[in-house]
Amino acid sequence: MDFVESREWLDAAWREALDAGDQEPDPEVDQLTNSRVKSIRYAIITQLLGKIADPERNLLALQQRDDGQGSWDARSFAKKVIVPWEADNHGVLGSSSEPYASKPLRRTKLYRGMDNVRNAGDWEALVEFLEPLESAPSENLHDAFKRVMASLARMLAEQQITYPIPQRIGLPQLMNILEAFLATSSGGLRPLAVATALFRIAGEGFSLFDDVQSQGINEADAASGMPGDIMCRKGGELCLVIEVKDQNLTLADAQSSTRKAKESGAGLTDLLFAVPATRRADDDDIAELFSRNFAAGLNIYVAQIQSLSYHAFALLKEEWRVRFVREICSELDARQEQPARKAWHDLLLGLN
Repeated sequence: MDFVESREWLDAAWREALDAGDQEPDPEVDQLTNSRVKSIRYAIITQLLGKIADPERNLLALQQRDDGQGSWDARSFAKKVIVPWEADNHGVLGSSSEPYASKPLRRTKLYRGMDNVRNAGDWEALVEFLEPLESAPSENLHDAFKRVMASLARMLAEQQITYPIPQRIGLPQLMNILEAFLATSSGGLRPLAVATALFRIAGEGFSLFDDVQSQGINEADAASGMPGDIMCRKGGELCLVIEVKDQNLTLADAQSSTRKAKESGAGLTDLLFAVPATRRADDDDIAELFSRNFAAGLNIYVAQIQSLSYHAFALLKEEWRVRFVREICSELDARQEQPARKAWHDLLLGLN
């Protein structure tokens, strides 16, 4: 099947899954379609459908090579078939325009014990699921694809979340639910969603910014054209770039992010690291790095998201807290991260 025929086949399989209605959970597949690693969600459907479209393809291959081993261009297949399909279906995989631009997928093939990848256990689970299907009968491959479609259909049904947003929220209450929400590791998703919402609300409330943009988790800054995780502008002029991390800032991270921001050509003068803290062993070296950059015209700051939130909403009127909560809901919905959305929903429910 070519790209057009593959899309038609995918649409038919998706309609069948949706028409089937509620089905029992499938833990083996659900952990992949709802993975915290967005690239894995795209990879499981891309690799399976690519193999179905052409059985001569190697299910684990990622790049086209002249080696006679069934290699093929999975990135192009994802961009031409999966990405537009997903855009027409509520961003069920996470709304990425270039899912195969992530480092784990920029190699010749998937394999057990993949090196130099974050969340190695998640990638291992993907390979363990796909590998036996490479040489299995075609009906096994089709059955696996139906399981993926059914899992995505269940996930889409669960995504219809109505958040119990309170009419009023005290500052101590707000800080408590933020602390609880950010305490769970999420690969950077939760702090990025909260920080984006915070700078949008604070930017409007204090008339600091009129445009705040953020990128997706696991999306390379270079690929997105952004010098950092969040960019704040006013009147078209870049005012502030924020790097968000859910772990303590190391010297290597500070050096890399500072270099990236300076080399972006964006005329940046202010860079903020929204992190829990700096790594104690690197404190002196990080301070020296910041001092050198200050002399070169770049102001660098470090602050906790919770601390920034407390001081911002201690100064803004009460209604801005509710708007902040709503903005976090919108950010989580836009990123289609079901576990984080459910966690935020439950924390809000506890306020009522």
